[in-house]
Amino acid sequence: MFGHSFSFLKMLRFLSALLPLLFVGLAMQAQEATDVAKGKADAGKQMEAVKQRLKKLSATEYDLDGIKINAASREVRIPAKVELKKAPIEYMLVHETGKTHESVLTTAISPTAIQLALLLANYQAASQGLLTHMPEAELPPWKEVAPTTAGANRLIIEVEWQAGGKTQTTPLATWVQNVDTRQPPPDLETWVFNGSYVDERGFIGEYEGSIIAVWVDRGALINSPAEGNWRDELWISRPDTIPDEGTPVTVIIRPPNPS
Repeated sequence: MFGHSFSFLKMLRFLSALLPLLFVGLAMQAQEATDVAKGKADAGKQMEAVKQRLKKLSATEYDLDGIKINAASREVRIPAKVELKKAPIEYMLVHETGKTHESVLTTAISPTAIQLALLLANYQAASQGLLTHMPEAELPPWKEVAPTTAGANRLIIEVEWQAGGKTQTTPLATWVQNVDTRQPPPDLETWVFNGSYVDERGFIGEYEGSIIAVWVDRGALINSPAEGNWRDELWISRPDTIPDEGTPVTVIIRPPNPS
């Protein structure tokens, strides 16, 4: 009996020592939930503030912080500039306060405004297509989500600029190459508008400034679904196709199948 009592006392002491840790864990979970709720509230306010700046230019055309939106064609035009002509890259477009050291293009337009413009143009934020080619060992903890309308998260992205008094236009994918093949990805006819996400820091697209990624970044607004999109060391720019650094360009987004 003495042995059993001793074991019971030891168990009581163990539980007594464990309880404070349990309460700390519960408190941390409660704080995390509060922080996420605050982040969502802040992101909501930010989005509402951007909405107030939407200007109607004509029956079908709108301006949002310099982004041109055509409601009829669903074309979205975003002003940007060439940041890097020759470099290893993970992004094709970031905000000027974002990861500019690994992006071909930068823009002064906020990611929140770009996300809103795409939603107003009737694109649906959904991650379906990003994990299609990814090996099981590389799969992230999040799962793909399909758009309500099939294909509504797919985008054609082009770049437009002036050279020698003429307008030049090319698919954005021609400005990136696979370091192994030294060719643009052959399976990047369309990009995925996954939209970013919200956590305790707020809207991550805005927080990190990531807009168009070639290496899968769930925080970026748009991602490449190309083979090898999980390899951050695989992608470099194609300097022979890119105009000089500092050149103003327009990133043009439109649907794969115009209505």
